Amino acid sequence: MRELEKHVYFHDTLVIGGSLPAFLYAYTNSLPIIFVDGKPPFEFDEVEDLDFEGLGLQYSYNEKLLYSERYGGKEKRHLRLWERIGFLLGLAGLMPLSSFAESIRIQDNQIKIATERQRTTKINFNKLVIFDDEKVSGLTPTTKEEKGKNRVIDWFSVRSGCNHDVDHLVDGDDFINKVIFYPTKRSENRKLKDLYTESYLTDEQLTDFDYSETMARFKILKMMKAEGMRGERNGRNPKYPENSSVPYKYYAVKIEPSERVIYSATKRLYKPDPRFEFRYDTIEESLANAKKPEGYLGKLSEKF
Repeated sequence: MRELEKHVYFHDTLVIGGSLPAFLYAYTNSLPIIFVDGKPPFEFDEVEDLDFEGLGLQYSYNEKLLYSERYGGKEKRHLRLWERIGFLLGLAGLMPLSSFAESIRIQDNQIKIATERQRTTKINFNKLVIFDDEKVSGLTPTTKEEKGKNRVIDWFSVRSGCNHDVDHLVDGDDFINKVIFYPTKRSENRKLKDLYTESYLTDEQLTDFDYSETMARFKILKMMKAEGMRGERNGRNPKYPENSSVPYKYYAVKIEPSERVIYSATKRLYKPDPRFEFRYDTIEESLANAKKPEGYLGKLSEKF
């Protein structure tokens, strides 16, 4: 194993990034790809007019049904695309480190990739196509940093008040802009719902308690109460007769934060260098330029 660590690989062009645009670029051009963090599309987003056949990909009815059941009746085509392309790149030997890279360091025309158990893989290159610069050192100096509002997803488990017909709540504020209810993954009962929220916050707001998960919880409860939503039934209400329209008492809605995920909106621009090509493609732009690859990878896409 130590002898393998001394080996230096070579690829003329390498893609760096774990997002769907990076995967699409590597797939279309049959290029090897490495990344520190895989960045699948947000599972409840949807991409319109996604042409799998144009990319040389086929899906069985059972695969569509599996995704539909997993995500509450929606196929989640973009997430399927990310998973399928990753599978094909790995099968073709174009994802040499899978998800085991922990950091990437560039020195001249060589990248040193630190993996688990303190091992290092070395790859010589002529060009790097960079979609994701996080945990990548040795790049040229930045010339500009463009900061937008970060997309923030807050996940909540609904402990009381999870059985209802509401699909979403909308607010005009950037903080808790939307509350979306979806079939819980904590139970096989698809009628029970958990929720996630979507906010758009600056870097400064992310460190401000007024925009924390605690404050998000208070605002969500207020929005749910205003919608007339309530918790589980708590026995008969003695203040009303049995034939009353409100004969029962109810617990208050109870929700618990489970995770906050931040999609950074910061774009760093770098001093030009012939070794590097920095790309900032959106998913839509990547799909517009994507196509079925030629050669071995293209044949694999037909078979699997």
